[in-house]
Amino acid sequence: MAEFLVYNKTHWTELPSKSQPELTGYQRSRQQIVESNMLGLDKTKALMVHDAQYNVRYQRGDIVEVRKDGGPRGRLEPESFVFIQVSIPFEEAKKYMQAHEDSTVLYHRRKYWIDLTGITFDKNKTAALNAKHFNERLRERI
Repeated sequence: MAEFLVYNKTHWTELPSKSQPELTGYQRSRQQIVESNMLGLDKTKALMVHDAQYNVRYQRGDIVEVRKDGGPRGRLEPESFVFIQVSIPFEEAKKYMQAHEDSTVLYHRRKYWIDLTGITFDKNKTAALNAKHFNERLRERI
């Protein structure tokens, strides 16, 4: 049996900005780069780096790690993650940790993600799925 560590939080770049709630964190930080008056700042390069960092953020449902069932857990993981136990061999489960790449460009941190809607988690933020239900919820980023 394999245990998936799944990101279960909205990334700060997708949340409303504290200083300008009408903009998301991504839009606000991009606006700051454009409006920057710093001398010597290559805005084009800064915007490219900013967009690349945004593209590789963890997104809700991303499979971050696969462990053997019953493995050790860190103390901070429950804040941003949930655990999904699936009755598939560990070696087979490791393929779901791949990054999504197109040649040399990294588009998302993870290629596969799980639709978490409707899953009931216990007090330890753990849910068990059989292989069929896991495959029905498994998605691939395009």
